[in-house]
This record gives sequence, structure tokens and C-alpha cells, in this order.
Amino acid sequence: MALSGTSYLYGLWPPFSGAVRYLLAYASYYNLEGQIVSGLRSNSEQAALYAQGRTPYEILHQVSKQGAGGTVTDAPPGASAHNYGLAIDVEGRDQGTIIQLARQIGFGTVSWDPAHIEWPGWRTLVGR
Repeated sequence: MALSGTSYLYGLWPPFSGAVRYLLAYASYYNLEGQIVSGLRSNSEQAALYAQGRTPYEILHQVSKQGAGGTVTDAPPGASAHNYGLAIDVEGRDQGTIIQLARQIGFGTVSWDPAHIEWPGWRTLVGR
């Protein structure tokens, strides 16, 4: 398979997991290389990622940094599509092309986060 890391499909919302498998098939067809490096996250995992590159003040006040200063997410625990099994992160040689392909087939992305792919409109699904 050209896109590895399928163990991260475990715990995803089943329709999203199916859609990601569709993306995997497309990536394989085009011989794109990459790896899924994140899927479902617990709130504690999200908190640890959110704290990276932030001061205690920035954490408390939920300061948006969009990747600056070593941050990896702007979503505090409970505010990430990952917390609901509705997002994956992809890295690797063809990351940009995989993200473009994901957009073309209807996935949501975050403009400043080059690895992130999410279920479009996921906030409505979870009542956020």
C-alpha cells in the first residue's frame, strides 16, 4: 500500500474510516507515498499536543498560534476532530499531493496544518 499507517484507522467514526479507505485507494492508484501518523486521540493526548510550543498563559487563554513557535495544534482537548475519530494526519514524500487529493474528493483540511484531513462539517456532527 502506498499510504501506510492503517492502524490509525482503528477508532475512527465508521463512515469517516470508510472515506479514508477510499482516499487510500486513490493514493495507491496514483502511487503516492505517505503515512497516516495520527487518528483518534484521547483528551489527554490532545492536551499534551496542545501544550507543545505554548506558555501556561497561552494554554489558559487558548491563544491561536497556527503552527508558530513549535505548536502542532490550535485545538485544546475536546475541540479537535481527532477527539471524535473524525480526523487523520498524513506525512511523507507526497503529503501535499495527498492533501490536495483529499480536498478534491470532499475532505476538510486546515490551511495552516499541512498534515490534517478531517470529515467536512464535523463540528455539526458532535454539536460543537
